[in-house]
Amino acid sequence: MSDKTKKKIDSKPIKDLAKILDDLKLTEISYTDGDFSVSVSKGAVSWTNNIMPSQAKTNEAENNDTDYKNDPRAIKSPMVGTVYLQPEPGANKFVEIGSQIKSGQVLLIIEAMKTMNPIESSLQGKIVKILVENEQAVEFGQPLMLIG
Repeated sequence: MSDKTKKKIDSKPIKDLAKILDDLKLTEISYTDGDFSVSVSKGAVSWTNNIMPSQAKTNEAENNDTDYKNDPRAIKSPMVGTVYLQPEPGANKFVEIGSQIKSGQVLLIIEAMKTMNPIESSLQGKIVKILVENEQAVEFGQPLMLIG
């Protein structure tokens, strides 16, 4: 590889994002400017140029979330973290599609900053749709489940 084809990576945006990540106690942060994009998360850094097929799927998933953000049946994430649909590995899930739910019943756990936070239902009814997968990272306000 000649010097002309080598691309120098500017580490300043990564360091800036890492500082913001720590200052705001986030687990993941992304920045995009034109065709330059960088994401920093605890333990990982990724770079992308232009839109890749995997990003098209992500945009589609984000559009699905947007459909449920104002849905009165949605249980939304009260924090950024990692979802666990069962109390421990190998155990039964807290709820399944079709489960009858009472207000105050634990639906799932969100791990944030090494703390397990049980997420309780504010609604009564039946689980219509589960919008997240086990061990998926979630954002504040992201719809998690629909109860009808």
